Amino acid sequence: MNDSRSTGESGTNGPQAPPSGYLYVMPEQRESDGITLAEVFSIAFGSWKLIAIVGMLCGIAAGAGSYLIKPSYRAATVIFPVKQGGGASALRSQLGGIAALAGIDVGSAGRDKEQALATLKSTGFVRDFIIAENLLPVMYPERWDPVAKAWRAGEKPPSLELAVQRFITGIRTITEEQRTGIITMSIEWYSPQTAADWANKMVAAVNERMREDAKHNADRSIEFLNQELAKTSVVELSYAIYRLVEEQVNNAMLANVQHEYAFRVIDPAVAPEQRSSPRRTMMALVGGVLGGFLGVIVVFVRRAARRSGASSGPASQNAPNMR
Repeated sequence: MNDSRSTGESGTNGPQAPPSGYLYVMPEQRESDGITLAEVFSIAFGSWKLIAIVGMLCGIAAGAGSYLIKPSYRAATVIFPVKQGGGASALRSQLGGIAALAGIDVGSAGRDKEQALATLKSTGFVRDFIIAENLLPVMYPERWDPVAKAWRAGEKPPSLELAVQRFITGIRTITEEQRTGIITMSIEWYSPQTAADWANKMVAAVNERMREDAKHNADRSIEFLNQELAKTSVVELSYAIYRLVEEQVNNAMLANVQHEYAFRVIDPAVAPEQRSSPRRTMMALVGGVLGGFLGVIVVFVRRAARRSGASSGPASQNAPNMR
């Protein structure tokens, strides 16, 4: 009994065979959604031809588009502030009250540079310059009829204030070197000769304005000091007033004979031969780089589309039949 039972259980004297009829299902391994930097470079390198073609086409398009932009030229003049002020600063400080009433600024010797530079940068000076030079038809030629010498019918005349803002923000640039005090004023316009003319005329205009203001202030100061001189009988005060009058006479004489009153021109503006913009080579290079980034985006979008199509294909095939 024992032998037959043992024989029946084992079925053979050798090692037992594994059970049959069982299927072990391996769990599905989901592909990670993340991607490493190395994989990014690998994918991009594998599609370098497409990226290069897209970058090259964008670079060519940017370079060709630069020829549609009207070229502009930048003319620059280098100027230096002229230090004004009389030599009787101690006397002016002693007679500060009378000097102030006469319109004499006691501390003006150290503020000449700031006043001249502020005048050059001021909105009012730019407005007067545009009016004096009649720049509105030049700045807006598409609205101006040169034959009729009037604004075109149906075109809205440009605003003076908008022209001033355009001149300050897009045409004129002023930079100052803090260490030396040298000032560079540049004008950028479509005509090289016009740009140079505007730069030189602006410096001449601010010098003329400062000269006229100095002469007017000196004449008023002299008139007031003469009136005060007639009222006083104190010898010391009369002598001090005479000194102030002498100083104002010197200032008026200096304003009359010195044309470069506020700024001395170190290097006048000349008509440039090379354009300042557009920089066609730079635009083509930037367009090529941006095109390369666009090509990389196209590569990864195509890759994502292929993976989405591949994952949806087996799922649709294994879908149960609902009939």
